Amino acid sequence: MNEIIRLDNVSLNVNKKKIFNLSFQINTGDFFLVNGANAVGKSLLLKLLFLKLMPTSGSIYLLGKKINQENKTDILSYRKRTGVILQNDYLIPFFSVYQNIEIASEIQSKKENFKKKIVELIEWFNLKNIENEIVNNLSNGEKQRVVIARALINNPKIIIADYPENSLDSSTTKKLFFLLESLNKLGATVIMTSKNPELLSINYKSIVLGE
Repeated sequence: MNEIIRLDNVSLNVNKKKIFNLSFQINTGDFFLVNGANAVGKSLLLKLLFLKLMPTSGSIYLLGKKINQENKTDILSYRKRTGVILQNDYLIPFFSVYQNIEIASEIQSKKENFKKKIVELIEWFNLKNIENEIVNNLSNGEKQRVVIARALINNPKIIIADYPENSLDSSTTKKLFFLLESLNKLGATVIMTSKNPELLSINYKSIVLGE
């Protein structure tokens, strides 16, 4: 399997405190779960894996190439192939549900069947009745469903999800996990944290932070 991203003795300091020191790699088609107790840096690690943050020390390799802040073209290309669901991920409050999902296509050069895909996701996440509603008027659970739909609209090759089930009811959580597993079986690489790993029926790799 092809290596997507590799961490070599990567550490991140927050308020002069080292959060972790890690070495591992994620390959194409992996379903990779980040585990650990609260406040051990799981969300920070996902931001590193999305290259939203860069490490304090150590090296990150993307498709075998060592990456730093100067490799903006490589980082942008990687992000275009990645659907991301981060905690406190912001929607545009004065846009509608549909517009918030639609705007995700602006970073893509290929937009075939985009309207069909958006309709499918809106229906899958039960957003049809509120697709024209301004996001600012939505509940937290509704906003989370919009964030997830926006992350998946471009058929990402890589999905990074930080507790994607937050604010979702149990039925929607099960649908989400089924969808993530299905996308993984179709070839997508999934990297996530979760409070409900027991809902996963797929074989996955994992790392435990804080040990």
